[in-house]
Amino acid sequence: MKPSPLTTPALLRTTFVVVLVFLSIAPLTSAQDLDGAGINGRIVDQNGAVIAGALITATLNRTGSIRKVTLGVDGRFSIRQLEPGTYTLRVSADGFASHDKSDLLLIAGQTAFIEVKLFPQSLALDPVTITASDEAAIDMTRTVVGGTLTTREIEVLPISSRSALDLLFTLPGVTEEPLSTRDIAEDRESNHAGSPEEAGIFAVAGGPAYSNNLTIDGLDNNDDRAARERFQPSVEAIEEVQVITNQFSAEYGRASGGRINIKTRGGGQTLHGRAFAFFKDEALNANTFRNNSRGLKRLPLQEHNPGFTLGGPLFFPRYQRDRTFFFTSFELTKVLDSALIDTLVPVQQNPRFPLPGPTMLAGLRTEDAGSSSANAEIASFISVIPTPLRNQAFTTRIDHQFSQTHNGTILYQLGRLKNLRQFGGGNRLAEALQAKTRNSDAVSYSDSYVFSAQTVNQARLQWARLTPGVRAGGLDSPVVLITLNDPLPANDPGRHTGTLVAGSSTAGATDRREARFQIQDVLTHLKGEHTLRTGFDFQIIRSTFIDLADASGTFSFASAGDFLANTPSRFRQNFRGESSQRNRYLGFFVQDEWRGAANLTMSFGIRYERESIIDDGSNWAPRLRKDRTARWRWNFLQ
Repeated sequence: MKPSPLTTPALLRTTFVVVLVFLSIAPLTSAQDLDGAGINGRIVDQNGAVIAGALITATLNRTGSIRKVTLGVDGRFSIRQLEPGTYTLRVSADGFASHDKSDLLLIAGQTAFIEVKLFPQSLALDPVTITASDEAAIDMTRTVVGGTLTTREIEVLPISSRSALDLLFTLPGVTEEPLSTRDIAEDRESNHAGSPEEAGIFAVAGGPAYSNNLTIDGLDNNDDRAARERFQPSVEAIEEVQVITNQFSAEYGRASGGRINIKTRGGGQTLHGRAFAFFKDEALNANTFRNNSRGLKRLPLQEHNPGFTLGGPLFFPRYQRDRTFFFTSFELTKVLDSALIDTLVPVQQNPRFPLPGPTMLAGLRTEDAGSSSANAEIASFISVIPTPLRNQAFTTRIDHQFSQTHNGTILYQLGRLKNLRQFGGGNRLAEALQAKTRNSDAVSYSDSYVFSAQTVNQARLQWARLTPGVRAGGLDSPVVLITLNDPLPANDPGRHTGTLVAGSSTAGATDRREARFQIQDVLTHLKGEHTLRTGFDFQIIRSTFIDLADASGTFSFASAGDFLANTPSRFRQNFRGESSQRNRYLGFFVQDEWRGAANLTMSFGIRYERESIIDDGSNWAPRLRKDRTARWRWNFLQ
């Protein structure tokens, strides 16, 4: 079959050359900053004439950090890579009254446009002060598609799961992952299966749910094997959640779906804290269909969700005050849940592998195993066992201002999860209990340095560790599987089917260890109507998978009679198979955005990506876009 012209190497080479030509004919400067914020503006006098040499000062209200620029000869100014937050903007010039604009809200990925008119000092004796609204200004030059959840929206919107990622479903274009079970009523005794781990956690703009790129403060937050987040901080520790559905710049890769960035909260000039606690009880839940059919009560359930936040300034001897700030958040989720074991067990005991005796002899009956297997007396065994969940999320962030042009941030993240709620009970005895664990640690450092009013550099460094697993209570005793042959008719509510699971159930146990080292650098430069961003992202990921299934051996019996006679139908054992993978990822880009007119923006760039774990020659991704008053747009991605 003749290859499509859209995929021929000649077209790709031609596109690459075209992009290089665009980059060579334009003064190089940056594309939109999707992690930080920016301010563009124009300063004129009362007659509309340009005021050259005016000084613009942007002050972050939370920490008091300052960025200053001097107005150019064209009367325009631009401040890029500002930390999102509320600012006070002050404009001053010789011979003119100063102009203050307070409570200017900037959110990540958007650039506010400010036009200021200054009056001569003789006409205005007092400084002019304007208070902005609490809502962020609309960025008319924004060419990417997506949305941002601000601090106020995160705090106000009700969410029972306490997961900021679940709030993404309030944004357009975000849908559930395929095979999702998140809204199915819980009846773990009859069906405790969930969505496949590789399915992802949500889909963005119709893209694959397993192809999203999740980041925290711009650094990788992915569990590469499970297509989900590595760590999720407390809602109280989140400043913003940003989603880019498509048309992201060449700066961002590793995603054919969307990009989701969590911006953590930092401390301020005043000491501020918060304590909270949430509570849930089984009295607020409906009973399951299975329990109602058996005449059983609701299972006990209590959920406790306490936590706290604390932030403010840090003081060190011999150092200037109001330069170092901290913010700490801790949240504990503790679910006191229970599972119902409702199965059949042999009335007699096997001395080689003792089982619990029946709890009800009223329904004693002889199994119907057929002529090929031995029959034995069986009776009901009903028991309620605790299956708690305990999850801890802890973050600490320290911000330090070395100077007015140099800032640094250290962030530590800790997550600890032990979940027994995935144990469905049913035909599984208590010794077959399995726990899902998920531990995560990460340390990162971000450094922002302003070389000049036109050039800013941002470097990031991260080390992260993830150890998820499914573990049984022990690996010494074998697993015993007994086929249930209940003679009751199929329409009898007391009839049991399936397989009795006893012993240390390693039948699905796994262990995994993942370590990641990452370094990023992005350089931004402004020149006239052009903005250039260039940089790289380098990661080393080592992942080890340990298969614990059947590590202690599994005996299968066709009936309870065969179990009592020590006549297994099959035995299998796995000897802890282990596989390790090492992946090196490198991506670098050049992106230019040119604003040719007030209603015309052109963006063009190119990105190169390479992963050592796969052999792929299609590593170049040219990106072109034209936007004219947001009515016509063209985007090309390889």
